[in-house]
Amino acid sequence: MTSTELPAIETRRLTRVYGTGPTALRALDEVDLIVPAGQFVVLLGPSGSGKTTLLNLIGGIDRATGGAVIVDGIDVGRLDRRALTTFRREQVSFVFQFFNLIPTLTAVENVELIAGLTGADHADATAALDDVGLSVEVDRFPSQLSGGQQQRVAIARALAKSTPVLLADEPTGALDRASGEGVLALLRRACDEHGRTVVIVTHDSSIAAMADRVLELVDGRIVVDRSVQPERRPR
Repeated sequence: MTSTELPAIETRRLTRVYGTGPTALRALDEVDLIVPAGQFVVLLGPSGSGKTTLLNLIGGIDRATGGAVIVDGIDVGRLDRRALTTFRREQVSFVFQFFNLIPTLTAVENVELIAGLTGADHADATAALDDVGLSVEVDRFPSQLSGGQQQRVAIARALAKSTPVLLADEPTGALDRASGEGVLALLRRACDEHGRTVVIVTHDSSIAAMADRVLELVDGRIVVDRSVQPERRPR
């Protein structure tokens, strides 16, 4: 990143506290972070470490208690409700841990609905489902798909929505090993070929080998920030 380039993601003393008084939970504690555009970042840490909270604050799903989160030069905390909706539509794609598919839409319709917000069409949605191995299941409803297949629909939806930043919460949690490795390769390609910034939350330390950078969180703070050398990544 040159001095004239904006980072894809920047946080400044970013804090999130849930509740008040003696029972308040400090989920994120004054986190400072700079992520250059096009970087593949893996967030590791035990449950309750603040990984998903950090992801949700970057994506504008949650509001910070203190500090700032800035995505592609946009101060997310300063956005009003309408501007926040626009930000989530145009700047970020999500892979949610619990899929968030619309039950009355087929697999391809679920992808089209979200990906279409950034100009993707039916062909793009079909291609994304083919990439995740679901070319046969495009016209099936979520209730007709396994948990792993639903997860792959959610990943296809994020890949087809061509935003600068892609955020994924446990994207391989419902997948078998082979499917998980295939999905990670697609996310890696989103960085390498399309310049997208990818941030993944996971409990699986083996996924770290796919990253450019690994952050480990404990008690709402980053305790490890290390780079992964390209030659050490699996091929």
